[in-house]
Amino acid sequence: MRKEKSVVLSLIIFLALLAPPVFADEGISLTPYRATYAFHYRGFKAGLIHFTLSAQAENTYTYTTRVEPGLLARLVVNPDAVEQTVLQIDDNGVRPLSWTSEDGKASRDKDGRLLFDWAAQRVSGTVEGQTVTLPTRPDLQNRLSMQIAVLFALLQDKLPAPITLIDGNRVKLYSYAYQKELQLDTAAGRFDVVLYESTRQGSSRLKRIYHAPALGYLPVRLETLRKGKRDSVLELVSLSPAEGPGLVPVEPNRNTGSTQN
Repeated sequence: MRKEKSVVLSLIIFLALLAPPVFADEGISLTPYRATYAFHYRGFKAGLIHFTLSAQAENTYTYTTRVEPGLLARLVVNPDAVEQTVLQIDDNGVRPLSWTSEDGKASRDKDGRLLFDWAAQRVSGTVEGQTVTLPTRPDLQNRLSMQIAVLFALLQDKLPAPITLIDGNRVKLYSYAYQKELQLDTAAGRFDVVLYESTRQGSSRLKRIYHAPALGYLPVRLETLRKGKRDSVLELVSLSPAEGPGLVPVEPNRNTGSTQN
């Protein structure tokens, strides 16, 4: 049971770290897209995670994640599980409007829904059966919108500010610190990347996020380390426009490799 909970928790952590590519031409805009990442847990492939960004009204977007668990992971992760946030980008920056999470089971005990009322300065809803009512804070994010705020900063040549994340009925603060630039071989190809590390005070976890400027700072690889040991890896497999016929491999160049270990 402890191992099953660890797999689910690792999937949740990576959902919080991923976000769509952003392109800054005449201001900031998001390009609708679909991306697939391979998820590895302690050296074993646990399945795939699919991310879809869809444009809604002006400056408003829907960002959805779905898990395609492998054979063993299906014992703890339902393939019908879905998580989604609706967000808005304007002069106030990146602001989530809503967040929903469904685990794909008939029971709603593990589901969640939050509404962000910025005019009333309040977040309200329920998460896993608990009522949530909290005041909003500047730059408050949910676990799907948080990374877009990071990309918003990166595309403006700014260092990302500490991330204020709502997690159930609590608010947590994460650092997001620049480390170095390097080349990285992944399942999707070789990329010039910028490495950042994210931590939370009091936590034994360290997260490494490899952003690719060529893909609008989309992360191409993410790692979670627990007490200095690599626990999980998420790596980009494919990327395509959301309106395209299907997922296709990303090909930054033809001299590619993979660094799973």
